[in-house]
Amino acid sequence: MNIRENLTIPLSMLSITFLNESPFKGSYNGKRFMFEKSKKDDENFVLKLYIWKDLYSFEKTDIKDIMIKEFDYSKDGIDKGLDFIENFHF
Repeated sequence: MNIRENLTIPLSMLSITFLNESPFKGSYNGKRFMFEKSKKDDENFVLKLYIWKDLYSFEKTDIKDIMIKEFDYSKDGIDKGLDFIENFHF
């Protein structure tokens, strides 16, 4: 089963429009993750992906234990982030 089939909320909620309003958090195969819209510079945004072991919430996890990746702020960036989550191993 891949991440797109395993999310507890509909993947359709994970969209650029949704990320304009709030981060998207989830878990998959012992990993927690969060997608967030982040300012790259004065005019552009990036999609930040935070990924950490499924032990604690984001707020309770030490930042040194969280991997941060950046992707294009686009539907393609979301797809690449989901692929990264599926293939990432601690």
